[in-house]
Amino acid sequence: MLRPSSIRAKPFGLVADVLFQIITHGDLTVILSLCLVNRATYETIKMLEPHICGWFMRLQGTGSAFDPVLTMDPWTGEQVGMTIHRLLRYSEREHIARRLARHIVPTVWGAFTPDQSSEMDFTAELRLAHRLERGLYVLFHMSDISREIESNPEQSRRPSTPVLAERLFVLTQMMDEYHDTPPHQQQTRSFQEHASHVYAVLRWGYKEADIGRRRLEFRSHLDEQTQIDLHATLRMLRELTERMLLQHGPKDWHRDAKNEYSVISWFLLRQSPRSLAKLFLSPQDQCCGIDEKIANCGARDCRFADPLDQYWRAWGKSSDLGCQGCNCKRRVRSWSVKPTLIDARGREFNRAAERYLKDMWSQRHVGLHRTFTLGYFNTLLF
Repeated sequence: MLRPSSIRAKPFGLVADVLFQIITHGDLTVILSLCLVNRATYETIKMLEPHICGWFMRLQGTGSAFDPVLTMDPWTGEQVGMTIHRLLRYSEREHIARRLARHIVPTVWGAFTPDQSSEMDFTAELRLAHRLERGLYVLFHMSDISREIESNPEQSRRPSTPVLAERLFVLTQMMDEYHDTPPHQQQTRSFQEHASHVYAVLRWGYKEADIGRRRLEFRSHLDEQTQIDLHATLRMLRELTERMLLQHGPKDWHRDAKNEYSVISWFLLRQSPRSLAKLFLSPQDQCCGIDEKIANCGARDCRFADPLDQYWRAWGKSSDLGCQGCNCKRRVRSWSVKPTLIDARGREFNRAAERYLKDMWSQRHVGLHRTFTLGYFNTLLF
Protein backbone atom coordinates (compact mmCIF):
# COMPACT_ATOMS: atom_id res chain seq x y z
CA MET A 1 0.00 0.00 0.00
CA LEU A 2 1.37 3.37 -0.97
CA ARG A 3 1.89 6.00 1.66
CA PRO A 4 0.17 9.38 1.21
CA SER A 5 3.55 11.07 0.94
CA SER A 6 4.54 8.88 -2.02
CA ILE A 7 1.49 9.84 -4.07
CA ARG A 8 1.64 13.52 -3.15
CA ALA A 9 1.73 15.78 -6.20
CA LYS A 10 5.05 17.21 -7.19
CA PRO A 11 5.60 20.80 -6.05
CA PHE A 12 4.86 23.56 -8.49
CA GLY A 13 8.04 24.88 -10.05
CA LEU A 14 8.98 22.39 -12.73
CA VAL A 15 10.14 23.68 -16.11
CA ALA A 16 6.89 22.72 -17.83
CA ASP A 17 4.79 24.50 -15.19
CA VAL A 18 6.77 27.73 -15.40
CA LEU A 19 6.82 27.85 -19.20
CA PHE A 20 3.12 26.99 -19.34
CA GLN A 21 2.23 29.92 -17.10
CA ILE A 22 4.46 32.29 -19.05
CA ILE A 23 3.09 31.27 -22.44
CA THR A 24 -0.52 31.29 -21.19
CA HIS A 25 -0.42 34.76 -19.67
CA GLY A 26 2.03 36.32 -22.10
CA ASP A 27 3.05 39.18 -19.82
CA LEU A 28 6.43 40.06 -18.36
CA THR A 29 4.88 40.99 -15.04
CA VAL A 30 3.66 37.40 -14.70
CA ILE A 31 7.25 36.20 -14.62
CA LEU A 32 8.07 38.55 -11.77
CA SER A 33 5.06 37.23 -9.85
CA LEU A 34 6.10 33.63 -10.50
CA CYS A 35 9.51 34.37 -9.00
CA LEU A 36 7.77 34.91 -5.66
CA VAL A 37 5.94 31.57 -5.58
CA ASN A 38 8.70 29.45 -4.09
CA ARG A 39 12.42 28.86 -4.30
CA ALA A 40 12.13 26.12 -6.92
CA THR A 41 10.18 28.41 -9.24
CA TYR A 42 12.67 31.23 -8.76
CA GLU A 43 15.67 29.02 -9.47
CA THR A 44 14.00 27.54 -12.55
CA ILE A 45 13.20 30.97 -13.96
CA LYS A 46 16.72 32.22 -13.28
CA MET A 47 18.15 29.17 -15.03
CA LEU A 48 15.92 29.76 -18.06
CA GLU A 49 16.23 33.56 -17.96
CA PRO A 50 18.20 33.97 -21.24
CA HIS A 51 15.70 31.77 -23.11
CA ILE A 52 12.70 33.53 -21.57
CA CYS A 53 14.08 36.95 -22.48
CA GLY A 54 14.81 35.85 -26.04
CA TRP A 55 11.33 34.37 -26.40
CA PHE A 56 9.62 37.53 -25.18
CA MET A 57 11.73 39.75 -27.41
CA ARG A 58 10.69 37.70 -30.43
CA LEU A 59 7.09 37.79 -29.24
CA GLN A 60 7.15 41.60 -28.95
CA GLY A 61 8.72 41.93 -32.39
CA THR A 62 11.91 43.60 -31.14
CA GLY A 63 14.12 41.27 -33.16
CA SER A 64 17.31 39.91 -31.68
CA ALA A 65 18.08 42.92 -29.46
CA PHE A 66 17.07 46.41 -28.40
CA ASP A 67 18.81 49.50 -29.69
CA PRO A 68 22.40 49.48 -28.33
CA VAL A 69 21.96 53.02 -27.01
CA LEU A 70 19.03 51.88 -24.87
CA THR A 71 20.87 48.92 -23.35
CA MET A 72 24.11 50.80 -22.71
CA ASP A 73 25.42 51.17 -19.17
CA PRO A 74 25.73 54.97 -18.69
CA TRP A 75 28.59 54.53 -16.23
CA THR A 76 30.82 52.28 -18.33
CA GLY A 77 29.45 52.64 -21.87
CA GLU A 78 29.31 48.85 -22.23
CA GLN A 79 26.35 46.65 -23.09
CA VAL A 80 24.76 44.98 -20.08
CA GLY A 81 23.47 41.43 -19.90
CA MET A 82 19.77 40.83 -20.36
CA THR A 83 17.66 39.89 -17.34
CA ILE A 84 13.92 39.78 -16.83
CA HIS A 85 13.93 42.98 -14.79
CA ARG A 86 16.02 44.76 -17.42
CA LEU A 87 13.83 43.42 -20.20
CA LEU A 88 10.77 44.90 -18.49
CA ARG A 89 12.61 48.20 -18.00
CA TYR A 90 13.84 48.36 -21.60
CA SER A 91 10.43 47.44 -23.00
CA GLU A 92 8.76 50.24 -21.05
CA ARG A 93 11.38 52.79 -22.09
CA GLU A 94 11.25 51.74 -25.72
CA HIS A 95 7.47 52.08 -25.70
CA ILE A 96 7.60 55.54 -24.09
CA ALA A 97 10.34 56.75 -26.45
CA ARG A 98 8.46 55.53 -29.53
CA ARG A 99 5.23 57.23 -28.42
CA LEU A 100 7.03 60.46 -27.58
CA ALA A 101 9.02 60.52 -30.83
CA ARG A 102 5.91 60.01 -32.97
CA HIS A 103 4.03 62.61 -30.95
CA ILE A 104 6.70 65.33 -31.04
CA VAL A 105 6.94 65.87 -34.80
CA PRO A 106 3.25 66.47 -35.64
CA THR A 107 2.79 68.51 -32.45
CA VAL A 108 5.63 70.90 -33.27
CA TRP A 109 5.42 70.98 -37.07
CA GLY A 110 1.71 70.32 -37.55
CA ALA A 111 -0.22 67.13 -38.20
CA PHE A 112 -1.07 65.66 -41.59
CA THR A 113 -4.46 66.43 -43.11
CA PRO A 114 -6.20 64.55 -45.95
CA ASP A 115 -5.95 67.50 -48.36
CA GLN A 116 -2.17 67.71 -47.78
CA SER A 117 -1.36 64.15 -48.82
CA SER A 118 0.38 65.34 -51.97
CA GLU A 119 2.40 67.97 -50.12
CA MET A 120 3.56 65.97 -47.09
CA ASP A 121 5.95 63.01 -46.92
CA PHE A 122 5.04 60.73 -44.02
CA THR A 123 8.09 58.49 -44.51
CA ALA A 124 10.35 61.48 -43.79
CA GLU A 125 8.48 62.01 -40.55
CA LEU A 126 9.03 58.38 -39.58
CA ARG A 127 12.76 58.67 -40.30
CA LEU A 128 12.94 61.73 -38.08
CA ALA A 129 10.92 60.01 -35.36
CA HIS A 130 13.41 57.14 -35.35
CA ARG A 131 16.29 59.56 -34.81
CA LEU A 132 14.37 61.35 -32.06
CA GLU A 133 13.72 58.00 -30.42
CA ARG A 134 17.46 57.38 -30.15
CA GLY A 135 17.91 60.88 -28.75
CA LEU A 136 15.33 60.09 -26.08
CA TYR A 137 17.32 57.01 -25.06
CA VAL A 138 20.32 59.26 -24.40
CA LEU A 139 18.09 61.67 -22.49
CA PHE A 140 16.91 58.80 -20.29
CA HIS A 141 20.52 57.95 -19.45
CA MET A 142 21.26 61.59 -18.59
CA SER A 143 18.33 61.53 -16.19
CA ASP A 144 19.53 58.25 -14.65
CA ILE A 145 22.93 59.80 -13.95
CA SER A 146 21.45 62.78 -12.11
CA ARG A 147 19.11 60.64 -10.00
CA GLU A 148 21.88 58.17 -9.16
CA ILE A 149 24.22 60.89 -7.90
CA GLU A 150 21.51 62.69 -5.95
CA SER A 151 20.28 59.48 -4.32
CA ASN A 152 23.77 58.26 -3.39
CA PRO A 153 25.14 60.62 -0.71
CA GLU A 154 28.16 58.41 -0.04
CA GLN A 155 29.38 58.87 -3.60
CA SER A 156 29.07 62.64 -3.36
CA ARG A 157 30.51 62.79 0.15
CA ARG A 158 33.80 61.28 -0.95
CA PRO A 159 34.77 63.01 -4.18
CA SER A 160 37.86 62.01 -6.09
CA THR A 161 41.00 64.12 -6.25
CA PRO A 162 40.29 65.47 -9.77
CA VAL A 163 36.83 66.55 -8.63
CA LEU A 164 38.28 68.37 -5.62
CA ALA A 165 40.78 70.12 -7.86
CA GLU A 166 37.96 71.13 -10.21
CA ARG A 167 35.95 72.60 -7.35
CA LEU A 168 38.95 74.56 -6.10
CA PHE A 169 39.43 75.91 -9.61
CA VAL A 170 35.79 77.01 -9.70
CA LEU A 171 36.24 78.63 -6.30
CA THR A 172 39.27 80.53 -7.54
CA GLN A 173 37.37 81.77 -10.59
CA MET A 174 34.44 82.95 -8.48
CA MET A 175 36.77 84.71 -6.05
CA ASP A 176 38.44 86.52 -8.96
CA GLU A 177 35.04 87.72 -10.13
CA TYR A 178 34.66 89.65 -6.88
CA HIS A 179 36.63 92.56 -8.35
CA ASP A 180 34.33 92.60 -11.42
CA THR A 181 31.17 93.22 -9.42
CA PRO A 182 29.57 96.69 -9.58
CA PRO A 183 30.98 99.24 -7.09
CA HIS A 184 27.71 99.60 -5.17
CA GLN A 185 27.69 95.84 -4.50
CA GLN A 186 31.30 95.86 -3.39
CA GLN A 187 30.49 98.57 -0.85
CA THR A 188 27.62 96.61 0.67
CA ARG A 189 29.46 93.29 0.87
CA SER A 190 32.92 92.70 2.27
CA PHE A 191 35.44 90.27 0.84
CA GLN A 192 34.86 87.91 3.79
CA GLU A 193 31.12 87.93 3.14
CA HIS A 194 31.75 87.22 -0.52
CA ALA A 195 34.08 84.34 0.37
CA SER A 196 31.46 82.84 2.71
CA HIS A 197 28.88 83.15 -0.04
CA VAL A 198 31.17 81.38 -2.51
CA TYR A 199 31.68 78.49 -0.09
CA ALA A 200 27.90 78.27 0.40
CA VAL A 201 27.42 78.10 -3.37
CA LEU A 202 29.97 75.30 -3.66
CA ARG A 203 28.34 73.32 -0.85
CA TRP A 204 24.95 73.82 -2.45
CA GLY A 205 25.98 73.02 -6.01
CA TYR A 206 28.70 70.39 -5.80
CA LYS A 207 26.27 67.70 -6.94
CA GLU A 208 25.54 69.66 -10.10
CA ALA A 209 29.26 69.65 -10.88
CA ASP A 210 29.43 65.90 -10.28
CA ILE A 211 26.42 65.34 -12.54
CA GLY A 212 28.00 67.39 -15.30
CA ARG A 213 31.28 65.50 -15.01
CA ARG A 214 29.56 62.10 -15.17
CA ARG A 215 27.42 63.16 -18.13
CA LEU A 216 30.53 64.34 -19.96
CA GLU A 217 32.12 60.93 -19.38
CA PHE A 218 28.97 59.27 -20.70
CA ARG A 219 29.10 61.43 -23.83
CA SER A 220 32.53 60.00 -24.63
CA HIS A 221 30.86 56.62 -25.22
CA LEU A 222 28.48 58.00 -27.88
CA ASP A 223 29.15 58.39 -31.58
CA GLU A 224 28.58 61.68 -33.40
CA GLN A 225 25.23 60.74 -34.93
CA THR A 226 23.81 59.76 -31.55
CA GLN A 227 24.89 63.08 -30.04
CA ILE A 228 23.27 64.93 -32.95
CA ASP A 229 20.10 62.93 -32.26
CA LEU A 230 20.20 64.12 -28.64
CA HIS A 231 20.46 67.78 -29.64
CA ALA A 232 17.70 67.41 -32.23
CA THR A 233 15.46 65.83 -29.60
CA LEU A 234 16.17 68.56 -27.08
CA ARG A 235 15.41 71.25 -29.66
CA MET A 236 11.98 69.75 -30.31
CA LEU A 237 11.29 69.15 -26.61
CA ARG A 238 12.28 72.71 -25.78
CA GLU A 239 9.67 73.97 -28.24
CA LEU A 240 6.99 71.77 -26.67
CA THR A 241 8.00 72.84 -23.16
CA GLU A 242 7.86 76.54 -24.03
CA ARG A 243 4.37 76.10 -25.46
CA MET A 244 3.31 74.25 -22.31
CA LEU A 245 4.73 76.96 -20.05
CA LEU A 246 3.04 79.64 -22.14
CA GLN A 247 -0.31 77.93 -21.65
CA HIS A 248 0.01 76.53 -18.12
CA GLY A 249 2.47 78.95 -16.53
CA PRO A 250 1.88 82.35 -14.91
CA LYS A 251 0.94 85.36 -17.00
CA ASP A 252 4.33 87.01 -16.52
CA TRP A 253 6.32 84.00 -17.76
CA HIS A 254 8.99 84.90 -20.32
CA ARG A 255 11.02 82.78 -22.73
CA ASP A 256 14.01 81.05 -21.23
CA ALA A 257 17.65 81.45 -22.24
CA LYS A 258 19.07 78.92 -24.70
CA ASN A 259 22.62 78.75 -23.36
CA GLU A 260 24.12 76.90 -20.40
CA TYR A 261 21.93 78.95 -18.03
CA SER A 262 18.74 77.53 -19.54
CA VAL A 263 16.29 76.30 -16.92
CA ILE A 264 14.35 74.32 -19.54
CA SER A 265 17.43 72.34 -20.59
CA TRP A 266 18.31 71.70 -16.95
CA PHE A 267 14.72 70.61 -16.30
CA LEU A 268 14.46 68.25 -19.30
CA LEU A 269 17.77 66.54 -18.52
CA ARG A 270 16.43 65.55 -15.10
CA GLN A 271 13.07 64.08 -16.11
CA SER A 272 12.48 60.33 -15.94
CA PRO A 273 10.82 58.56 -18.89
CA ARG A 274 7.49 58.42 -17.05
CA SER A 275 7.69 62.12 -16.19
CA LEU A 276 8.32 63.02 -19.83
CA ALA A 277 5.38 60.85 -20.88
CA LYS A 278 3.13 62.54 -18.32
CA LEU A 279 4.25 65.98 -19.46
CA PHE A 280 3.99 65.60 -23.22
CA LEU A 281 1.51 62.78 -23.81
CA SER A 282 -1.23 64.06 -21.51
CA PRO A 283 -4.00 66.12 -23.14
CA GLN A 284 -2.94 69.76 -23.17
CA ASP A 285 -6.34 71.36 -23.77
CA GLN A 286 -8.26 70.03 -20.78
CA CYS A 287 -7.15 72.88 -18.52
CA CYS A 288 -5.62 76.36 -18.61
CA GLY A 289 -6.89 77.70 -21.90
CA ILE A 290 -5.11 80.77 -23.23
CA ASP A 291 -8.30 82.87 -23.05
CA GLU A 292 -8.94 81.72 -19.50
CA LYS A 293 -5.37 82.55 -18.53
CA ILE A 294 -5.69 86.11 -19.84
CA ALA A 295 -9.06 86.73 -18.21
CA ASN A 296 -8.44 85.07 -14.85
CA CYS A 297 -5.77 86.54 -12.59
CA GLY A 298 -6.41 84.18 -9.69
CA ALA A 299 -5.38 80.59 -9.05
CA ARG A 300 -6.20 78.09 -11.76
CA ASP A 301 -6.75 74.36 -11.48
CA CYS A 302 -3.95 72.94 -13.66
CA ARG A 303 -3.24 69.25 -14.13
CA PHE A 304 0.39 70.06 -14.98
CA ALA A 305 1.12 71.85 -11.71
CA ASP A 306 2.87 68.87 -10.11
CA PRO A 307 5.02 67.85 -13.13
CA LEU A 308 6.19 71.45 -13.54
CA ASP A 309 6.88 72.08 -9.85
CA GLN A 310 10.58 71.34 -10.28
CA TYR A 311 10.80 73.90 -13.06
CA TRP A 312 9.14 76.67 -11.05
CA ARG A 313 11.26 75.91 -7.97
CA ALA A 314 14.37 76.35 -10.12
CA TRP A 315 13.30 79.95 -10.79
CA GLY A 316 12.79 80.73 -7.10
CA LYS A 317 15.40 82.01 -4.69
CA SER A 318 17.24 79.64 -2.35
CA SER A 319 17.25 80.82 1.25
CA ASP A 320 20.26 78.67 2.12
CA LEU A 321 22.42 80.64 -0.32
CA GLY A 322 21.71 83.92 1.43
CA CYS A 323 21.99 86.14 -1.64
CA GLN A 324 19.74 88.67 -3.32
CA GLY A 325 20.01 89.78 -6.93
CA CYS A 326 22.74 87.22 -7.66
CA ASN A 327 22.90 84.81 -10.59
CA CYS A 328 24.74 82.16 -8.58
CA LYS A 329 21.83 79.73 -8.79
CA ARG A 330 21.82 79.89 -12.58
CA ARG A 331 25.60 79.53 -12.54
CA VAL A 332 25.38 76.40 -10.38
CA ARG A 333 22.78 74.80 -12.67
CA SER A 334 25.08 75.41 -15.62
CA TRP A 335 27.66 73.10 -14.02
CA SER A 336 25.45 70.13 -14.98
CA VAL A 337 24.14 71.54 -18.30
CA LYS A 338 27.23 72.99 -19.96
CA PRO A 339 29.37 69.79 -19.89
CA THR A 340 26.34 67.90 -21.20
CA LEU A 341 25.41 70.12 -24.14
CA ILE A 342 27.32 73.34 -24.60
CA ASP A 343 31.03 72.71 -24.59
CA ALA A 344 32.97 73.17 -27.84
CA ARG A 345 31.96 69.78 -29.24
CA GLY A 346 28.41 70.17 -28.01
CA ARG A 347 27.98 73.40 -29.94
CA GLU A 348 29.12 71.63 -33.12
CA PHE A 349 26.57 68.86 -32.58
CA ASN A 350 23.89 71.47 -31.85
CA ARG A 351 24.56 73.25 -35.16
CA ALA A 352 24.55 69.89 -36.96
CA ALA A 353 21.19 69.08 -35.33
CA GLU A 354 19.81 72.42 -36.53
CA ARG A 355 20.88 71.67 -40.10
CA TYR A 356 19.44 68.16 -39.87
CA LEU A 357 16.05 69.42 -38.64
CA LYS A 358 15.87 71.99 -41.42
CA ASP A 359 16.64 69.31 -43.98
CA MET A 360 14.02 66.95 -42.54
CA TRP A 361 11.46 69.76 -42.47
CA SER A 362 12.01 70.39 -46.19
CA GLN A 363 11.72 66.65 -46.91
CA ARG A 364 8.53 66.33 -44.86
CA HIS A 365 6.85 69.39 -46.37
CA VAL A 366 7.10 68.51 -50.04
CA GLY A 367 5.99 71.44 -52.18
CA LEU A 368 6.19 73.95 -49.32
CA HIS A 369 9.76 75.12 -49.86
CA ARG A 370 8.52 78.63 -50.47
CA THR A 371 7.62 79.00 -46.79
CA PHE A 372 11.04 77.65 -45.90
CA THR A 373 12.83 80.25 -48.00
CA LEU A 374 10.69 83.03 -46.50
CA GLY A 375 11.98 82.19 -43.03
CA TYR A 376 8.81 80.59 -41.67
CA PHE A 377 10.79 77.62 -40.38
CA ASN A 378 12.87 79.77 -38.05
CA THR A 379 9.85 81.38 -36.45
CA LEU A 380 8.16 78.02 -36.09
CA LEU A 381 10.99 76.08 -34.50
CA PHE A 382 13.22 78.61 -32.87
